[in-house]
Amino acid sequence: MYYLNTNAQIILFQDTLNSEIYVDKSLLIAKISSAIRTNGKYVCITRPRRFGKTVNANMLGAYYTKGYDTHDLFRNLAISGREDYETYLKSILKKLKSDLQEGYPVLKKGEYAGMSEMLQATGDSFIFILDEWDAVFYEKYITPENKVHYLKFLKSLLKDKAYVDLVYMTGVLPIAKYASGSELNMFWEYHFTNDRVFEEYFGLTEEEVKKLTAQHGTVSYEDLEGWYDGYLMSDGRHLFNPRSVSRALTDGVCRNYWTETGPVNEVADLSGFSEPWS
Repeated sequence: MYYLNTNAQIILFQDTLNSEIYVDKSLLIAKISSAIRTNGKYVCITRPRRFGKTVNANMLGAYYTKGYDTHDLFRNLAISGREDYETYLKSILKKLKSDLQEGYPVLKKGEYAGMSEMLQATGDSFIFILDEWDAVFYEKYITPENKVHYLKFLKSLLKDKAYVDLVYMTGVLPIAKYASGSELNMFWEYHFTNDRVFEEYFGLTEEEVKKLTAQHGTVSYEDLEGWYDGYLMSDGRHLFNPRSVSRALTDGVCRNYWTETGPVNEVADLSGFSEPWS
């Protein structure tokens, strides 16, 4: 399989956990899980590049992927301390098996190596995770007609479908920059100027940066603050670009790491927003 229930996100998230610098954002899982099978099941997070969108998408993919036991992957993360963590995982498996056997009595007669085989034998609903869904819009070979077809494809795939448990989608710019009609209007969109729900999971808070500087000691918090303190959270706390902080602590020097990752003009034109992006 290329996309359905692969172990790709498990491997990529394990790489992240193995890295020298890692900040635990796993409580995002609890936030996202609360949206499953609700009217808020369409979640879109927009942030500039290198603000942790892909890392978090890999984490969610590793957590939700069926057919693989990723319990040990999350054992030492904050999400494992939640009272509902063990209960949630066990409850899902127990209820899924019970529901499947009740809805498909033939499954009671067969032997299956795991949930994956049972699901393949019956069909299932799905959680969709689309990281940087809007990347296609930056490709020069994509025509305006291609973009329209792409939006219609997403609408036909996701909107008002009974098989959708949850759609978690990330992008660089708000959906309105690409779709002006009803194509993707089912999403609850969270960007820098309106997000008080997920803001602490994208970027590093000042408390997290201070902790990292105390651990590594290669660059002072004051230097990092002078270079990378470009955002404020809704409660006034400072927010830092994670790639810049990570690279500065690893290399022992502050540089323009963020602007090296891509053209900054992608986020220069934000008509319709009253607050500037720093």
